[in-house]
Amino acid sequence: MASLQDLYTVARKLTMEMRGGLEQLEGAEARGVIQSSTSLSRDMHNKLRDLQKVTQQIESGWRILVVQENGAKRDIWKRKVEQVVEDCDQFRISLERFKSRESRRNAEEQQREELMQRVTSDDEFRLLVNQYDAEAGARMSLQRSGGMIDELLAHGSSVLGAIGDQKERLKGAQHKMLDLLNTIGVSASLLRVADRRQRQDAMLVYGGMLVTCVTLLVLWWWLG
Repeated sequence: MASLQDLYTVARKLTMEMRGGLEQLEGAEARGVIQSSTSLSRDMHNKLRDLQKVTQQIESGWRILVVQENGAKRDIWKRKVEQVVEDCDQFRISLERFKSRESRRNAEEQQREELMQRVTSDDEFRLLVNQYDAEAGARMSLQRSGGMIDELLAHGSSVLGAIGDQKERLKGAQHKMLDLLNTIGVSASLLRVADRRQRQDAMLVYGGMLVTCVTLLVLWWWLG
């Protein structure tokens, strides 16, 4: 049986090959090179199976190492084993996602082929085109209707905004009128108070004059 170090070296080599292969696979998929991506995908699946086998052997060797080696070396190998297991899981998930996208592309391609096979005559082709034109016309009509509704909503919003502005102006005018009426009411009250005070002062003056005259008459009569 190979040593743990040898297995780890093989695992690292497979990891680098898998990482580079996945980058090429994503590039081929982005460029639409179907044949290249499919063959590369098969190669990546084969490498993934090899990596999974090596990973299992590394985990088995690690369990033996836990018993034999000291604490420091066990910690180092623990991190290495965890990294290999994590890389293996990530590669598996990436390939599963690619497989799902590949299956979806194959299904779409099959549907297109079946559609083209059904269109066997010019009449059927024209009927299919008319159906697409009708659907496109319906979509355009819906878009125009949506645009008209948006315009109506915008107009309604502007009208509501104008009404709100008028309401605020009316409120301002109402407050000004109330202030003016309050001012007029206060002025009238002040005038009434001043008039009453003026009458009181006049009564005091006339009363004082009367008392003075009476006093002078009494003195003149008494002394005369």
